[in-house]
Amino acid sequence: MKPAFSTCLLLAVLSLGAQAAELELTETLQLSECHSIGWVRANAGVKGQGAGNLILDEARWGTPAPGQVIEQHWDWSLSDAQWREAVAQKGEGKKEDVKFDLWLPDGVGTARGIVVMTGHGSGETLYKHPEMRRIAAELHLALFNFVGNPMQRGFWPRSLLHERLQAFAQKSQHAELINAPLFLYGHSNGTGFSAIFPATEAGNARVWGWVSMRPGTTFQVYQPGGAQVPGMVIFGEDDGFFARPSKEENMAVVEAMRRKHNALWHYAVEPKTGHGPGEKTWPLVFSFLRHSFAARVPAEADAAKGAVKLNAISVESGHLGQNWNAKTGGYQNLPTAPFAHFSGDKATASWLLNAAYAADWHTFQRDGQLPKK
Repeated sequence: MKPAFSTCLLLAVLSLGAQAAELELTETLQLSECHSIGWVRANAGVKGQGAGNLILDEARWGTPAPGQVIEQHWDWSLSDAQWREAVAQKGEGKKEDVKFDLWLPDGVGTARGIVVMTGHGSGETLYKHPEMRRIAAELHLALFNFVGNPMQRGFWPRSLLHERLQAFAQKSQHAELINAPLFLYGHSNGTGFSAIFPATEAGNARVWGWVSMRPGTTFQVYQPGGAQVPGMVIFGEDDGFFARPSKEENMAVVEAMRRKHNALWHYAVEPKTGHGPGEKTWPLVFSFLRHSFAARVPAEADAAKGAVKLNAISVESGHLGQNWNAKTGGYQNLPTAPFAHFSGDKATASWLLNAAYAADWHTFQRDGQLPKK
């Protein structure tokens, strides 16, 4: 099934006195409802796959309601062929617009990576954020954003993203976008993209890190297939979604990934904030982006020459941080230490990339912000 073409707009912003230019491409396509993760969950036979396979300890959390037994598990087994069969049986559904945006900084040359964000919630704010664009110019990164119901909360098949990046590679004359490593961002139910995509991407071959900002459904985060891709989950202390059904249970989903799958993941709780990130939130996201990029993407990597082999990271090479205490609440002075010297529960503690990032995480949990640089 081919998407319907709607519009394509090319914007080239020339820098005064320079040959290079910022480049921004916008494309709108009509895609069918069957691509959305909501349609997949309702129609592709995946919703019941987790029944009886609880990821949280029943003794601690009590006996879940029948519906919650199913909702605990979003680790689906679904091939593209099975998805196509479901579409053939159920129909494609209505078509809706999905808008795609690509931004390349002035003088980027060859892009070394792509920050991909769903525009659901705060994604478009991040795409346009001046500091995000400054970092992109410094690290030679492209920014890619998409918004529209068939994709913004997660989508099937995974190849949709690769196809659009290939199309934008041709339009922008940046062939390296076909192979460049990816960093993923999703806010609220955009977690259906940022957490699930790395788990279903064969061999985690292309994603160097991902962020779930204020997940609307934390059970979307439980993705064993993506355990070895560095991940960050940021909760807002006063977010109603964080309190449903309880803060402890939502945090425990990430802790279960740490304990059961040795995940290279951590979470942060931003005190006194709700469902949306603010200007105090972004510096921690940017710190994680920078440190994960340096750790995972080889300095000599050149996506123009082919696929980039990302660096693997061992759990023992990182630092650990004591997790936020929901009963205490607010700003907390949480100890961190190298993996070998951490005195707390190593199995469930937040896994932090290195000493410098651990220091930023610690400061954020203690003060609710990072110092301005």
